[in-house]
Amino acid sequence: MQNQDARLAECLRGLSFCDEIVVIADRCTDRSLEIARRAGAVVTTGIFPLENQRRMAGLAACTGDWVLEIEADERVDSALAWEIRATLKLGAQGDYFQIPVHNYLGDDAIRQGWVGGLGEMSAVRLYRPGVKQWQARRRDPGQVVAGRSAGALKGAIRRAAGRDVNDLVESFNRLTALRGEDLADAYDAGALAPAVAAGVGAFCRSYLLRAGWREGGVGLFLALLCGFYPVVSHVKARETLSARQRAIAANPQPTYREVVGLGA
Repeated sequence: MQNQDARLAECLRGLSFCDEIVVIADRCTDRSLEIARRAGAVVTTGIFPLENQRRMAGLAACTGDWVLEIEADERVDSALAWEIRATLKLGAQGDYFQIPVHNYLGDDAIRQGWVGGLGEMSAVRLYRPGVKQWQARRRDPGQVVAGRSAGALKGAIRRAAGRDVNDLVESFNRLTALRGEDLADAYDAGALAPAVAAGVGAFCRSYLLRAGWREGGVGLFLALLCGFYPVVSHVKARETLSARQRAIAANPQPTYREVVGLGA
């Protein structure tokens, strides 16, 4: 979590049913720490450039038998809270639960069409410690889940995806920039053709397989963003690599002979 004081208080109120609340604060400069501590949360602060670092720090701070993973822009209503408590009290026959995620633009639920980095429609969010692992990335950390599935809950997490489509575009720009940096770090921007093919696949998954067409114009817009996601990430990775190469060329590292003043 980074500078989420506008959303954090409401998020934490919905988690009051939990035995403990752990908040991971990444270089917060607003009132997030004060709000979290006032709510009785255990707060861990630090610098977490990669998404998996933040998530693993949160797991390390948890002491319970089960972990409910929630972001600051998400809400757990009373019905889902009751279902979680009742389900765990009866005894889970497995190690993790899928929980539906309902994404909202303003007050409107956009429940279909979410793919990949822009959002999810269902996710493993309730699990035993040690069940989830993530890859070292700034975005889309590629979770790996171990153990046995205990099924799916009926209640849903409510996620504020944005106020309107303008917020979706802003989120798209921010997320593709992070994905581009991940690709640049791996020196794996790849070729344009595979990125375009991946984009076509993402559009089809969003609009057809994930039934984005049911959402009308917003569903089509979301599918287009999903389709452009790998292409724009590829282009931004290329730009990042070029910028890094120019910076290295402009500021070459001195050799040993130059440092000691021996010359050529």
